[in-house]
Amino acid sequence: MKRFLLALAAILLAMTACEEIEIPAQISVPDTESMEIFNTGISFEAHKEGGVQTAKLSFETTYKWSVSITEMSGDWLTVDPMSGEGGPATITVSATDNTDTAPRSATITVTCLVVSKTVKVIQAGAEPAQDIPAQSIKITPEVVTELKVGETIQLTAVVEPENSTDKVEWASLMEENATVKDGLVTALKEGYASITATAGKASATCRITIKAADDIEGITVTPATVTINATESTILTATVTPEGAEAVIEWFSDNTDIATVEKISDTQAKVTGVGEGTVKVIASVGSVFGYSEVTVEKKGSGGGEGGVEMISLNKTELQLGFYETFQLVATLRPEDASAQISWTSSNEDVVLVSDGSTPAGDGSIKPAGTVIAKNKEGQSIVTATVGSLSASCTVTVTSGSIVPVQSISLNKTELTLQVGQQFELIATILPGNATNKQVSWASSARSYQLSLADNGLSCVIGALAECEATITVRSADNPAQLYATCKVTVTGGSSDPGEEVVDLGLPSGLKWRGWNVGASKPEEYGDYFAWAETSPKSSYSSSNYKYKATDYGDGMIVYAKYDSTPIHGDGKTVLEPEDDAASVNLGNGWRTPTFNEFKELRENCTWKWTTRNGVNGMLVTGPNGKSIFLPGGGWYTNTTLTGKTTYGSYWTATGSGDIAHAVDFANGYVDKAVLARSDGRSVRPVKD
Repeated sequence: MKRFLLALAAILLAMTACEEIEIPAQISVPDTESMEIFNTGISFEAHKEGGVQTAKLSFETTYKWSVSITEMSGDWLTVDPMSGEGGPATITVSATDNTDTAPRSATITVTCLVVSKTVKVIQAGAEPAQDIPAQSIKITPEVVTELKVGETIQLTAVVEPENSTDKVEWASLMEENATVKDGLVTALKEGYASITATAGKASATCRITIKAADDIEGITVTPATVTINATESTILTATVTPEGAEAVIEWFSDNTDIATVEKISDTQAKVTGVGEGTVKVIASVGSVFGYSEVTVEKKGSGGGEGGVEMISLNKTELQLGFYETFQLVATLRPEDASAQISWTSSNEDVVLVSDGSTPAGDGSIKPAGTVIAKNKEGQSIVTATVGSLSASCTVTVTSGSIVPVQSISLNKTELTLQVGQQFELIATILPGNATNKQVSWASSARSYQLSLADNGLSCVIGALAECEATITVRSADNPAQLYATCKVTVTGGSSDPGEEVVDLGLPSGLKWRGWNVGASKPEEYGDYFAWAETSPKSSYSSSNYKYKATDYGDGMIVYAKYDSTPIHGDGKTVLEPEDDAASVNLGNGWRTPTFNEFKELRENCTWKWTTRNGVNGMLVTGPNGKSIFLPGGGWYTNTTLTGKTTYGSYWTATGSGDIAHAVDFANGYVDKAVLARSDGRSVRPVKD
């Protein structure tokens, strides 16, 4: 009998079954081998819940059984329970999600005595992520006609299709005028800004007109004149006109050796006498300013030892790098005063100051307090004290070495321009290795009289209307004392009607027409055209656009002509003569310039915003001195004309799909644009 059982066991081992199943498909393992010990086969049905795939294995044995897991990498598969008594049994197999794209497997073996059933569990790999390109993007709102300096507006971008994997990226084409972060636009400076949202190859632009926070006409500072003693203080009040206008007023003293100024609020400042003399304390909003003349008399408020009536320092603010030193020099008045000066630092972890008991007499500038910066960033107030009198300097320590600005100057102090002309003012800062070379530019003229194109240490002045004005550049290192001015006089410009064919002296030799398609002189706006259409119309929209789009159902929306989309597109990206508004309406070799030809115009010519016979636009002057005038006629969307007199938008001959390239400009702004083909825009012809 024993031999029979051993023989039976050997036969059963030879009959061991191995089934393969795949999670999470529903799979049943048939009972193909009925055995005495396994009365039923193993059934397998899987489902997924909460990120874990589970399956039940059911079987029946006549004796005790156990489970083992082999051929598994990692611990992604578990079985519960791992053993049991004879009879009907069910075990639960659990598998965590497979985040890898490669499949993985393990072998589960149920053993009863010397007989086993083996199930190979195969878990499919995760499907690789599929890129879904954006077909279009739309910004809401598309146009912002007025945003005041300091205000913000939240733009939203809608991408089609909704499940596109392309992320939206925001950019400002005029960061000096406005910044954008996650669609939130902040207006910084009066002028224009173009905010672009891009998703993959799709893009859209919102055009924003930025206006001054309020139209400030004047500032009055009261009292207009005031006399104080050294170390005494007085309060000045600024009033703006028109009454009720909101403004952020900045305060400056034009000589801090005589009096310092501390801003209390937008309308008030505290002035403290330092040294004998007269100083102008200035309240300004942009280029508009007013001032009070403050006279500081010799007599101080008393309180010092040895007859000292005043103590002052050669610096009230100081920046140092790690381990740098500086000599703060104290001056005592009157000249015959004699006293001990003590020096202290409010934060000795950042700044140390030498032993401050320094004898002083005869009124001369005496042996100084040595300020020593430690290797820790921060601030400390260094104070020189004589009795109850004191003077302080705020010391800022940074990791880099600080070289202060000593002077600032301009390449012109007086300048005469005609309307339409421009000139580049250049600021020079000394020493050349000064740490902070940032400057600010301001004009006393109104924005319609002079334009300022700020380029850091240079600023292009554009003459727009007759006026007299002062251009001021201030060093950010010490704006109250370090500034330079240029007096600008603008006289009337020329009324030359211009030529029809203008050779600007461009490298390519391309000739530009003197006026737009549909116009008869330079300052006329002319007609507006949808891209690849040759006739003007009353409404410009996608619904009445000449070349319709076809949805191929595979995520591709392709235009009937001029679309480089693979498979379905025609591959054309440049207007053919029969679709060119310039060629069809003018003939004689005229055509719409390509994107690269407009780029040549941008890069080789000077562009300045000006007014010609009452029309605002851009005067473009070539290398040979000849010019063309591009009027700012705005653009059409549906039946709405936007930006007329303030914005120019001109088609190029280059485009593909639902967009075409254009060149946009406004006062202080010229840049490329990618726009909807169905919009109505100006066309300026060229010929070879």
